[in-house]
Amino acid sequence: MHLVAVTLVRTDPAPSQLTAATVTDLIWAHSRPEDRVEHVRTRVDPGFYRIAAAVIADTPDAAVASLRRACERALRHAPSLRGWRLGPA
Repeated sequence: MHLVAVTLVRTDPAPSQLTAATVTDLIWAHSRPEDRVEHVRTRVDPGFYRIAAAVIADTPDAAVASLRRACERALRHAPSLRGWRLGPA
């Protein structure tokens, strides 16, 4: 199991801030069993969300890739995340 993190950033200068609990719930809602995400926490800062997760994977890179896939699904399908994107790796 690896502890990894990704950042969601806003694509425009007027971000709508969701609560950390809401962002965490959205990541959970869009995670699949094959992502092997075991725990998710979100920290909210102006203009970005920092998402940390414990992911079962063979390597840290594989764990990051799994978390990024779950986040990408949430970004595609959750209207409340419209205007947000994954930050650089």
